[in-house]
Amino acid sequence: MSAEPTLIQVPWSDPDTAALRDAQQAELAERYAGVEDIEHVLAPAEMVATVLARVDGVAAGCGSLRESPATGEGVAELKRMYVAPAFRGNGLSRLILTALEDIAVARGLRRLVLETGVQQPEAIGLYVSAGYEPIANFGRYADEPGSRCFARTLVSSCEPGSAAGGPEPSGAASSREA
Repeated sequence: MSAEPTLIQVPWSDPDTAALRDAQQAELAERYAGVEDIEHVLAPAEMVATVLARVDGVAAGCGSLRESPATGEGVAELKRMYVAPAFRGNGLSRLILTALEDIAVARGLRRLVLETGVQQPEAIGLYVSAGYEPIANFGRYADEPGSRCFARTLVSSCEPGSAAGGPEPSGAASSREA
């Protein structure tokens, strides 16, 4: 990256993040050729925060938080984490993830969950290196062998700021993300 990235919170409907999500879905369709229904339509009303990263004014990456009754009280799901290929390998995904975690804590959320796929080793590596621990597959991917689910407790009831693990979510809806 030639310039420092800027991260801003935008509405889910932001056209730059919509374009990045479309690019993500196209990439996932290619990676998971032959897998039906990669794209899962998300209800805009459930999306509580979306972060857009720009580099030199160009939309470079995004990610969102989804809070729904299915994820449980105080829990949100990471959705549509994506960095455009030209901007990968520079730590941008980690900056987006950290920004979303900070937003979650500010909103009083204690835990984040996510689903990704086995053909996204870079996503799995990011989440594991950021302290996310494997959990049982949940929601629409509960019986999907190609899915991997993770969670991270952001704030422990015993120690504010702790990243200790906790119970698994039940019934949360999900979709593939990178």
